Amino acid sequence: MNYLNKLLIACTCLLIFTTNLRSQDSEENEFNLSRIVGEIDSLFKDYNLNKPGIAIGIVHQNELAIQKEYGLANLEHQIPITDKTSFHVASVSKQFTAFAILLMEAEEKLSLDHNIRKYIPEMNEFGNNITIRNLLNHTSGIKDQWNLLRLAGWRLDDIISNNQVLDLIYKQQSLNFMPNEEYMYCNSGYTLLAEIVARVSEKSFAEYMKQNIFIPLGMNNTQFVDKEGVVINNKANSYYKRDDQYLEDIFNNTSVGATNLSTTIEDLSKWAINFTKETTGNEDIFQKMNTLGKLNNGDSFGYALGQFVNTYKGLPRIEHSGMDASYQAYLGRFPEQDISIIVTINRSDINGAKIVRQLTDICLQEYFSQEQSISNSKTILSHKKPIEKNTKELASFEGYYWNYNDNYSRQIAILDDTLYYMRANNDNTALIPVGENEFEMQTDEYTSVSFISNQMNVTLDDGYVIVFDKYIPANYTMNSLEEFTGNYFSPELNAYYTFNIEENILYANHQRLGNFNLTAVMKDYFIGSKGSFREISFHRNNLGKVIGFKVSSSRAKDIFFEKVK
Repeated sequence: MNYLNKLLIACTCLLIFTTNLRSQDSEENEFNLSRIVGEIDSLFKDYNLNKPGIAIGIVHQNELAIQKEYGLANLEHQIPITDKTSFHVASVSKQFTAFAILLMEAEEKLSLDHNIRKYIPEMNEFGNNITIRNLLNHTSGIKDQWNLLRLAGWRLDDIISNNQVLDLIYKQQSLNFMPNEEYMYCNSGYTLLAEIVARVSEKSFAEYMKQNIFIPLGMNNTQFVDKEGVVINNKANSYYKRDDQYLEDIFNNTSVGATNLSTTIEDLSKWAINFTKETTGNEDIFQKMNTLGKLNNGDSFGYALGQFVNTYKGLPRIEHSGMDASYQAYLGRFPEQDISIIVTINRSDINGAKIVRQLTDICLQEYFSQEQSISNSKTILSHKKPIEKNTKELASFEGYYWNYNDNYSRQIAILDDTLYYMRANNDNTALIPVGENEFEMQTDEYTSVSFISNQMNVTLDDGYVIVFDKYIPANYTMNSLEEFTGNYFSPELNAYYTFNIEENILYANHQRLGNFNLTAVMKDYFIGSKGSFREISFHRNNLGKVIGFKVSSSRAKDIFFEKVK
């Protein structure tokens, strides 16, 4: 080999070595372990051993790079949170249930497009085909189990078994919407998925998960809690604060699939790592779990199979959070940076979502670019040129408008020749005419208010539209309220409510929930003040006599109660 060739080889080797060093230096700059640890300790410096607390894990390049614990797992015995502490992680459980279903699909034991009645014939037909996929991505239209339980008079610290939850789901006679027409987060779907896993495998759901996921991944401190009184080693209790005192928040639910996974930071890190190392499962499974679902109209809605898929400051993110009793949990993965963030909390008096954002900013600080921040800023709409309108023209827009999504009212009225958007407590904003039926609020930020027929649309500066319907406010007297009094029964919930009048106010009473008032909004339409008992619409027969009502909550619509006395 001549001298020139030797020199060329030497230079090439030096270039490769230098490139590798630069790559390593770059990686160290991007994930600065000492900086991140220091900032995390600073963030949690006020968390002491006299309060419930938090455990966190940061996974980087298939290793649990950071694990930190702050506060107590048990206040009664002053037991600190350690690296062995097991937390209830609530809805973070759902991705494990989805993974189990996909394992079964890979083994050709089921299909995501099968009707769920193939496996659970007890389900009502509803006149529609509900598939396993609909359960996985929350597009089934099935009413949510927690809303149903509350409406039926259950407290969420009651002992609630899987069979009791399933029995309630089986009794439902209607859907919130037609399958795959809408997205609505639904815990019932994942309870049904766990039942499908159990029936297909001919094992309990907890046992199937242990044998097919937890043992292969070495998640030795992880289990689904499906029986009352199960002993969980190193368990963290959950606590809420009242009058400067912490009280234990009892969680007795043993329904699995949607929730009830008990696990540790270390075990969750093994789960996060499996998405890249693939100890169990395969690329097809992970691809399906990470792919957004689509409605019949082709729109996506931010949810895949057991996980939310989105971006944070321009970086692709796959995540899920959970909350039960006073437990809070989070698992977020940034696949392009090979970083996962895990958070488990056993107290409700701290903002878990804020902590997740703070940790994410600390861990991915060097990955955020100015261009990404700019591209993720919201688009601000511009103001239009004002026009003149006399009071006669303005008067046609006056009235009361109701938002059915969030159950609140707004009044539009003229004051001193100016049209106003009126909120509670005299919080009023002038409306400036900018078109035939369009106004803008007199504020620095752009807010448009347009009127179409009997509807008002409020468009915020980022383009989000809030819809209101015009209505005539109710004006009930004690005598006119009498027609609503009596006993009502729902066979779907096996529950009775009694309506009565006290001091000219209509009250509902349940033997376990007690009395709570109903506020009249418009004719035959009231708003309840108790938990899931929110929207009450009374129904009449052809003679105008009240024969029942439908009640709706956030995730369970139009449960019918018949007047029985």
